[in-house]
Amino acid sequence: MKGREKVSTSARFLVSRIFVSVALLTIANTSVAEKDHSIVVSEEQTLQQIVEDELQSDRFARQIAIYNGYEAGSTIIPIGATIKIPEPYMRLRNYGQVVFAKGDVVHAQPAIVVNPPAKGAYVHEGDIFTTGEDGFVSLKFGSGSVVNVQPDSRISVKDIDCTEEQDSCVISLDAERGEVESQVTPRPDGQPPVEFTVTTPFLSAAVRGTTFYINVEKGADRIGVTSGLVATDVAGTTNDLPKGKGLLAEANVEPALVDLLAAPELLSTEGANTYSVEDSVRWKTLQAAQQYRLTVAQDEALTTPLLSEVVQETDALTSWDLTAGDYYMSVAGIDDNQFLGLPVVKQFTFADITDQEKLELQVSRSSAVTSIGPIEYAGLVELLISNSLDNPTEERRVTRNLSEGLSLELSITQDWVIRARKVLSPTAVSVYSDYYVLEAEN
Repeated sequence: MKGREKVSTSARFLVSRIFVSVALLTIANTSVAEKDHSIVVSEEQTLQQIVEDELQSDRFARQIAIYNGYEAGSTIIPIGATIKIPEPYMRLRNYGQVVFAKGDVVHAQPAIVVNPPAKGAYVHEGDIFTTGEDGFVSLKFGSGSVVNVQPDSRISVKDIDCTEEQDSCVISLDAERGEVESQVTPRPDGQPPVEFTVTTPFLSAAVRGTTFYINVEKGADRIGVTSGLVATDVAGTTNDLPKGKGLLAEANVEPALVDLLAAPELLSTEGANTYSVEDSVRWKTLQAAQQYRLTVAQDEALTTPLLSEVVQETDALTSWDLTAGDYYMSVAGIDDNQFLGLPVVKQFTFADITDQEKLELQVSRSSAVTSIGPIEYAGLVELLISNSLDNPTEERRVTRNLSEGLSLELSITQDWVIRARKVLSPTAVSVYSDYYVLEAEN
């Protein structure tokens, strides 16, 4: 198995803590500390501020103050003075950051507990993140790896050893409860690969560049791979999981390999991708799906989720709580073993309704050709065309100027329902028109 075993990672974490704790005793008895990092102070500030600027953490400011002959970190250091930071403390430059947090999120550090953590807050080894039922937090590390901690979850950061000058890049997490999604970005050529590991009560997973999720419940751990390859270890049994594969790990049971559900097929994927509060997100049924998870975020990696819900229907989010702008949506099926399937991700625009006047259409049919218009409105019009009012299996959107009319080929053997609205700008539309129904011909 690639990466590091759970035992060796924990041992390394413990040794590093002991090493930092006794470092001053060792250095204090050394006549010349060749590896000290020296800072020439360019503006008056406290030693604590200097340490925080250099290390993105002030947790060892008192020890560094003593090492430099000062009584406390609150001492103001004059311009031109030199402050030395022992090499062991420079390891604190290995850190991550909070890029997004919402709801109930607790960030526990050795000396402080923050709820919720602020965007940009630094993350060091030993930190613990716990989310409540409405909590979510996204962490990003120097290697480009992103970790999304879902609601009702708990993870601890066991090891971070990854800076540009190091000959390795190690990131290790413990997932204790709930669900965590990891997106590990390969490093550029010439830089050491990322050794990214996540351990749970029953399994260990190691990757170098991929996207996967781990779900930890009482008595059972699940892992699913949505891109790349993940090496897993369950009580000495190893498996390489490619995209589309999952694994169930339980106590005293052989790990079970599963096929993840395929990505759902969204309706209305052609033409304009504009939604308003009058629209629903619809997709075709996955036969083996018991539920679906739909997420709306500001970014394609879903590190800033604004809406997220688990639904049973293939029609969701008829009530939006978004400001006008561009977003991404993700839909994935959930099977009867609670494995989350492959997602479909789509960029879309959410538009405000700024015009309450309904368009009036002229709709006629001649054989398989349906004619719409012409109409007096000279701007762009979006047509929403589906084969059912309540549960469509086919749907398309067409945006055109209808001042000269439009002809469409629509099968005469099935019903069609047509609505239209004005497209006033990329983020503004009118209300929909009334429904125009074309019944199937026998």
